[in-house]
Amino acid sequence: MWRTFRLILLWLWLWLVILLPSLCHTQPSCQTPEKTAGQCVHFSACRFVLREYAMYKEHMPPVVMRFLQRSRCRPKRDGYHLCCELKDVIPANANSKLK
Repeated sequence: MWRTFRLILLWLWLWLVILLPSLCHTQPSCQTPEKTAGQCVHFSACRFVLREYAMYKEHMPPVVMRFLQRSRCRPKRDGYHLCCELKDVIPANANSKLK
């Protein structure tokens, strides 16, 4: 009886701590500087950023740079994550090329 209970607890712990997070999207929702719904993603997973970079390369206008800075949604130590508008989020399993 006790052994069965321990096995059930172990399975529950395994499910909650290891399996469930890997099945769910871990990017939190956020609000862009323009007050629209977004998702906190690495900058390389946001079509808006990729379009702006393709257009301006290293000469991004100050207004775009300020917008990107206001879009930041995680600390710098985690890499450059920003609040990307939902329509511009590139799914993790998609090819990162612009279409």
